[in-house]
Amino acid sequence: MQNKHILRAAAACSLAVLLGGLPVRAEENMRFLGTLISPPPCIINGGQMIEVNFGDELVTSRIDGVNYRKDIDYSLDCRNAGANSVQMQIQGNAATFDGSVLATVERSELGIALKTEAGPPMNINTWHKIQFGATPKLAAVPVKATGSQLQAGSFTAGATMLIEYQ
Repeated sequence: MQNKHILRAAAACSLAVLLGGLPVRAEENMRFLGTLISPPPCIINGGQMIEVNFGDELVTSRIDGVNYRKDIDYSLDCRNAGANSVQMQIQGNAATFDGSVLATVERSELGIALKTEAGPPMNINTWHKIQFGATPKLAAVPVKATGSQLQAGSFTAGATMLIEYQ
C-alpha cells in the first residue's frame, strides 16, 4: 500500500514537472505592425518635371510630324532595379485623330507624337521594353490631323512617364 502512495506521489510530481514546463495560453497583449515597400525601380528626372518647350514660332502649315522635333531632356536612375527587365510607358490622353499620340488641351486637331532615337514612334499608353542601364533617347514632335487647318495660338499637353521592372 505504501508503495502505491509513493508511486502515486512520484507520478503526481512527474506530471506537475511536465505540465509546469508547458506554456499557458493567455490573452494576446502584444501586436506587431509594419508595411513592406519596394524601393522605386527608377527615379525619373531626379523627381523633377520633364518639360519640352517647342517655342513661340511654329508655323501651322509646317507641322507635319517631322518639323519642330525636340529632344526630350530627362534622366533615368534605375540602380534599384537590379538586372531586371525594364519597360517604359508614356501615359496620357490620346488625340482623337490618332490614338498613338498625345492630345493637346486646346486643339483637338493637334497632337504630340513621341519618337525613339532611331525614329520609330513610341506609342502612348503602351509598354515598351528598354535596355537596362540606358536612358532611351526620346523626342517629341507636333502632328496634326490629316487635312486640318490649325489656328494660331498656344497649346499644352501632359503625360506621365512610367517605369516598371519585372
